[in-house]
Amino acid sequence: MKKALSSFVFLTLIMLLGIEKAKADNEVFEMYRLYNPNSGEHFYTANWNEKEMLSRVGWRYEGRGWIASLKGQDVYRMYNPNAGDHHYTLNANERDFLIKSGWRYEGVAWKSSGQYPLYRLYNPNARAGSHHYTLSEAEKVHLTHVGWRYEGISWYAVGLGAPISHRSSSNSGNIVNPEIYPNCEAARRAGVTPIYRGQPGYSSKLDRDGDGVACE
Repeated sequence: MKKALSSFVFLTLIMLLGIEKAKADNEVFEMYRLYNPNSGEHFYTANWNEKEMLSRVGWRYEGRGWIASLKGQDVYRMYNPNAGDHHYTLNANERDFLIKSGWRYEGVAWKSSGQYPLYRLYNPNARAGSHHYTLSEAEKVHLTHVGWRYEGISWYAVGLGAPISHRSSSNSGNIVNPEIYPNCEAARRAGVTPIYRGQPGYSSKLDRDGDGVACE
């Protein structure tokens, strides 16, 4: 009886370990996207506590940037103490060059894996927040048209982002949903422009030239 019970417990443990391994093999996690209205920097983190802390000190939470995997190529996170912004790269040589130039290495931020490319763009006129990373082909094209330099694919994601709309309360206590804007002036007042195809608030009537970017 004891031998049978021991065998049952052993097999149960093996099964549970197999389940946990399968979960780990398929584990993915959300990357949170935040925006600093003072510096213009977008920041990305998988850490919920870091996201909450930044939200409390004035950063605007913009929803899920993308879905990352626990497996894949390392993406390094760097911090510039002079400009106060962050940079993310797959390139170990770029990481080492930035360290020699005074940037602080903050470790592996996430992994690059999957089928969805994130594009990297550079703003030569910005002191902080000079790099931007996006899944949106329309956003990439728009930014290159207004002076940003396209620098190629930065890394890959296993799932797409889910931007959130910014909601405000009316005097009656009802929630005002700004996802439907009567015109671009209203969208600009809400601080959500430009709006890219697929984001909350986008509509063809606001995208007059049909390039996938409304109210640019």
